[in-house]
Amino acid sequence: MIKTLLTGIAVALMFVIPQGFAEEQDDGPEMLGFYHFYAPDPAAVVAAMDKFWASDCGKEYPAEVALSAEVFNGGYPSSHFVLNTFPNAAAQEKAASILMGCPDGRTFLKDLQAAGVKPTTQYLGFHAAEGGNWREDTAFAKFDIVVEGQNQGLYVAAWKKMMAGVLEDIDVSSYGIGAVVFGNDKFSHWVYVGAKNSTELAATQQALLTHPDFQTFLKEAGGLRTNVNTTLVQILKGYSHD
Repeated sequence: MIKTLLTGIAVALMFVIPQGFAEEQDDGPEMLGFYHFYAPDPAAVVAAMDKFWASDCGKEYPAEVALSAEVFNGGYPSSHFVLNTFPNAAAQEKAASILMGCPDGRTFLKDLQAAGVKPTTQYLGFHAAEGGNWREDTAFAKFDIVVEGQNQGLYVAAWKKMMAGVLEDIDVSSYGIGAVVFGNDKFSHWVYVGAKNSTELAATQQALLTHPDFQTFLKEAGGLRTNVNTTLVQILKGYSHD
């Protein structure tokens, strides 16, 4: 199942990019691919990812990768997700090709299947706004929301205004809002707040929720979005060629 689904994802990624886009956008925009799944044996997933990353094909994989646990995620069936951060469309296309055609990529998919991994959902998006450096954080509050098309610009502007006011009083390690471009059947955007650890995240969240600018934001823009779910995310391991 995992092999079939991820191969399908790889094929889709190659065809959703218009011809010529990769050549025109070699320096961006950055693209974020989320792959959620249920893993009965997380250690086996880490072992499979370590093995692939150390392989010849893994060394050519053109993305930063983060394996994350969904510590609390409401009714979502997934237990983990892998976030692929592609620097541009050309990198995304190359990654899809490696998973489809490289022997090490096929072995990786078989290893996940043998570990009992069951994929649940996947989506591809872009940052609409961000601040700080999320790569230095390990704990995140992730909010999945729906914003109708006619309200998206207004919502992002209101959110950025709110964060500008909050940052005058609160030291937020990282934060951002992303727009789902492909795979938005459940939500259209995600919002996140990051911290160095769960204790710091809890303190940051409490300060944010009681800040006057957040209260003003709720009055002015709360009706522009519908909350779908909130997840406590813990980064388990990161993979990078840097």
